[in-house]
Amino acid sequence: MVERHIPPPLRFLLAARRSELHGLESLAVTCELAVHLSALVHALQKERGYSNLTLCNAPDSQQETLAGLVQDAARVETDVRGFLDGIAAKTPHGSDKARLLNCIAFALFRLDELQGLRRQVRDHAVPADDADARFTQIISSLLAVVFEAADSALDPGVTRILVALLNFMQGKELSGQERAAGVIGFTAGFFTDAQKARMLGLAAHQARSFDIYAQYAQDAALQCWERIQQQGQPVERMRDMAQRTSAEQRVDGTLAELWFDLYTARIDAMREVESLLAQALAQQCERRIAETRQELDDRQLLLARYADHASGRAPSMVFSVQSRIVDTPPADGVGSVLERSVLEMMREQTLRMQRTDDALNTVRGALEERKRIDRAKRLLISQYGLTEQAAHERLQRAAMDGGLSLADVARQVIGQLGGN
Repeated sequence: MVERHIPPPLRFLLAARRSELHGLESLAVTCELAVHLSALVHALQKERGYSNLTLCNAPDSQQETLAGLVQDAARVETDVRGFLDGIAAKTPHGSDKARLLNCIAFALFRLDELQGLRRQVRDHAVPADDADARFTQIISSLLAVVFEAADSALDPGVTRILVALLNFMQGKELSGQERAAGVIGFTAGFFTDAQKARMLGLAAHQARSFDIYAQYAQDAALQCWERIQQQGQPVERMRDMAQRTSAEQRVDGTLAELWFDLYTARIDAMREVESLLAQALAQQCERRIAETRQELDDRQLLLARYADHASGRAPSMVFSVQSRIVDTPPADGVGSVLERSVLEMMREQTLRMQRTDDALNTVRGALEERKRIDRAKRLLISQYGLTEQAAHERLQRAAMDGGLSLADVARQVIGQLGGN
């Protein structure tokens, strides 16, 4: 279609629709990145778990398993890096992608630390809690990329699934941290008061993440998670056991491997939920792109006909059931059918964009909560020289002690240290 024959308002109407299509196509790439990262996070969680078990108990039998997991994680990392190279080379980047790209750069910086950490684990040259913290830092940088992907999404349907995926991944990561903390405590035969508090905090914040996930997940992924939860009684019993231990009331250190096996089975089962969310994400992106392309084609056809009519060229001989040429004004003198259709199309596009904004604002409430928590952690790190994990644990302790949510504590910290 030659668009110079279309009046400027209508050309811009089409341009707006093309811009939306371009945004959806870019969003599809971002969603694919989130899926790749979820696979890498899962691989690193498995590697971290066996690294922790090896460093706590030093069993030679785990070395071969750990070596295989390192190779698996390295293969997934190679895939992710290749995908990122493609994004850097082919995707045009506007200012709306700056935060996402910055997060990717930081995640790659953290990933570069893996080789040295793996060497230290292999040589038993690093304490278990230190290795755990360093793996957690790497994984956290990858989760930050998924967060920015969700925050930059402009389609409410896609954003809902991304928010569900992000919160599920966060809950799964907290589960991995609890697994590691449990291995350390059970290996020692008892949990200190600080370790007990951390275990309680990790369990509570997992529940919060999974509650948010449940608000946004679709049926298949939600039902899968419900089945996993129904099989969680053994883990709950061992959680209770950990809280009853003390220096005077110890348990057999071999329970560490039982705890590890139970929790590993639980975390591995969670991967199915992530896979279902990934499928839903791909399907939603494909559906929205197909719908937008079809709407764009329909509107181009309608506007081309309108341009022909407005320019005085002979109308195409298309008749309605009343045997009237569609492009000619009706007898009632109200105006042409096409003119009314164009006006309705413009009104519909404006209303649809408003509905999209309203839906996005609703979904992004969960993302705003995460932003507050991250800002509070940065303030604690800057003010007190804490590590990221120590800052998070301080927020967790304050939440537990005050009976508040993590977001409420973060709001208080921002008010005290951030001015506003």
